Amino acid sequence: MGGLSRRTKVIGVGVAVLLLAIFLPPNINGTRFREQLGPALSAALGRHVTIGQVKYRLLPRPGFDLYDFQVADDPAFNAEPVLMCGKVAADLRLTSLWQGRLEIANLKLTDDAAPPSLNLVYLNGHWNLESLLLRVGQVPSAPTGKRRAEQRARFPYIEATGGRINLKIGPEKKPFTLTNTDFAFWLAAENRWHVRLEGHPVRADMNLNDTGSVKLEGDLERSQNLESMPVKLDFRWEKTQLGQLSSLVLGQDRGWRGDLQGTAELKGTPANFEVTASADLSHFRRYDINRDSMPRIHTRCLGDVVHGLLELKCETPLENGGLLVTGHWSKAKPLDYDLSVVANHVPLALLATFAQHARRTLPDDLTATGDCNGTFGLRSHDGVRHWRGAGMTSRFLLESSVSGKPFPVSSVKFHAGPVDASSTQKGRQFPPSPAPQSDALTIDAFSVQLGPSTALEVQGNLDASGYRVTARGMVPLEQLVLLGKAAGLSVTGTNFTASAVVDLNVTGAWANFSPPHVHGTAHLENLTAWIPGIKDRLLLPQADAQFNDSAFVLTHINGQFEHSPVSFTGTVRSPGSCQTHAVCVLEFDLRSEVLKLSDVAGLFTANESGWNLPFLSASPSSGKLPLFRAKGTLSVDQLTAAQIPLEKFTGHVEVGDQSLVVSHVAAKVGGGAMVGEFRVDWTGSEPSYSASGTLSGVALDRLGAAKFREVLDSWITGRADAKYSLHLSGKTSEDLLSSAAGRLDFTVSGGSSRILLLEASKPWRFQSLQGSLELEKQTLKVLPSKFRADNRIYEVSGNVTLADQQAMLKITNGGSRWEITGALDQPRIAAPRTAAQAASARSR
Repeated sequence: MGGLSRRTKVIGVGVAVLLLAIFLPPNINGTRFREQLGPALSAALGRHVTIGQVKYRLLPRPGFDLYDFQVADDPAFNAEPVLMCGKVAADLRLTSLWQGRLEIANLKLTDDAAPPSLNLVYLNGHWNLESLLLRVGQVPSAPTGKRRAEQRARFPYIEATGGRINLKIGPEKKPFTLTNTDFAFWLAAENRWHVRLEGHPVRADMNLNDTGSVKLEGDLERSQNLESMPVKLDFRWEKTQLGQLSSLVLGQDRGWRGDLQGTAELKGTPANFEVTASADLSHFRRYDINRDSMPRIHTRCLGDVVHGLLELKCETPLENGGLLVTGHWSKAKPLDYDLSVVANHVPLALLATFAQHARRTLPDDLTATGDCNGTFGLRSHDGVRHWRGAGMTSRFLLESSVSGKPFPVSSVKFHAGPVDASSTQKGRQFPPSPAPQSDALTIDAFSVQLGPSTALEVQGNLDASGYRVTARGMVPLEQLVLLGKAAGLSVTGTNFTASAVVDLNVTGAWANFSPPHVHGTAHLENLTAWIPGIKDRLLLPQADAQFNDSAFVLTHINGQFEHSPVSFTGTVRSPGSCQTHAVCVLEFDLRSEVLKLSDVAGLFTANESGWNLPFLSASPSSGKLPLFRAKGTLSVDQLTAAQIPLEKFTGHVEVGDQSLVVSHVAAKVGGGAMVGEFRVDWTGSEPSYSASGTLSGVALDRLGAAKFREVLDSWITGRADAKYSLHLSGKTSEDLLSSAAGRLDFTVSGGSSRILLLEASKPWRFQSLQGSLELEKQTLKVLPSKFRADNRIYEVSGNVTLADQQAMLKITNGGSRWEITGALDQPRIAAPRTAAQAASARSR
């Protein structure tokens, strides 16, 4: 019966609570609670609190829901509310209800439409939350987790989810914001609060999504003033992407990538506290570099703040050495500070690895032996900074597979700020450098060994905006090129040797990863170059070079090919930089006194497939022609082409798009003149050649080789004007002859012929000859052409087969006809026949 009675009581209480939960809340006057709760909170916080609406609830837990909740800020700091939230849920402690009073257990700030927003303001050395913290600390409260109620109200558990924290420095609202912030604050023990916060830092003016998360957790104790409030806080910044961090802090992505995370622990009071911090950086690189060999960098810092004076010490171990940074800063004089950096046995191999991840053009296997030591200090007084310090490396070797052998480098000394005259190195011939800025780093002259007894002397300056490096010396040019490749400079070619006296300058800016600018001069001596496709080496006793970003100019060239009479003088200009080789155009202006095309052809490597022309002929493996462009002027005092001497030859040569064009050709030939154009095209399956032009006033007895000239001389002499065109294709001489086709329109005046003895035994003389020739399939077709001789007109036509040099011609004059047949050097001329005789012979 007793058990049944207890069950009945339990059921009765449950029914009563259910009825209260259903019927009681709508009948509770929320306005009366709002009028009481608002002034009570205002009095407790010392700030005006505004509540739009209050609703009482019984389930799932008795409490109040406060809507449009706002806490005004101190007018001296900010006109906007310090805290805003669309909804605040206040849960009541059930045990306090039985004692006849209301006690808040939890305050939860959350709302999807209007999430909690906190405005932090720093003005005149104070924060707007200082008075709130002190006010809360002065309210007598029992710990949040205390089970039994007592005279003091227990401090509620305060939390916020999905909130936003904004920052304002003075009257300026900063773009820095914590979003999706979760916050919790409660009285963990007598006089000790515990705080926990986690949020994602962003900028209001940028779209950032990978800045990591900020976590803060720790304790604060009651105090009469903020300066003496004991605190212990742990701070963590996790999973930060370096590029996003630079965008967050600096407002611009500086182009660096890597994973960064840091921790800090603060113990003490705001006036006197200790700081222990650490940071880890891994996968460091530039944004456009895919290398991932940079080791993890770990830094640990210890610091003390005593009466506003910060003493900081940070150590970064680097293999067997490391960096030590110490600093001093006073809150009373924020523009005055002292920093010092000590580098102790920092491995140069690590610096080379860092350089590989900072400059994309450096070789993947670049490394260096040795280490670096130095001490530097930065002092700021009234905003004026002063750098001072010095350091040096050991002797080391710079190594990379692109250079073959390593380059020995002397110890490198560097300094910032003024230096004693006695410490400067003697014997250097460098011109005085521009006065460095106050924060510049000066690299004293050092040497890079490029040969058994040759070295390059180098010095430089670095400042906040960029760098300038100067190099001088007499060195092997091929070794200098290899050094440039190891240093990441865009240099090409190693198929040459020379001795070079160089004066180089390399400058560049740090911003936007700008490429270096190289300019200077070089005097070359005894240059020997191997050109692909050419059998003999090119020899240049000497030449001068000037180069900058726009061009490389080689002047005073006086070159000759080894074992060949081909020689030339002139100037060559190459573009300093271009996006692709397809648009790089090599420009030249070359001259030769005597040149034979047969000697030029002898320079090229020939095989069964024909001539292998450098840059133009397709290699058997690729099947495609390399992209190469060149243009310029070629001048020859005496050029021999097909054993025809051409004097004062000039032509404009262009190479590109798999073609060779020699245009604006002008020359003196046979006492007359020639103009024309020559073209070679490699775009098809086999190369094709074409030539066109005109001849004027050319003596026929001065054309061609001796044997050809003898045959031509026996057939015809005189001065000729002509217009010609010729087309050929093929890879071998047989292909070229069989494919040759062309036309020659000519006029010869004041001529004679020893072959054409038509009506006399002595050479036949004529006043003029006008006609045309066509060439096709190794047959020279003589179109109807006319002789004028002794006031009579003779017409000639027929064919000449070039394969066997046989002629089949006929000459007519009125009713007479002559037939010329047989070998060109000894043709047969049939006796003239009348027209009737010729007709009778045809009928028979």
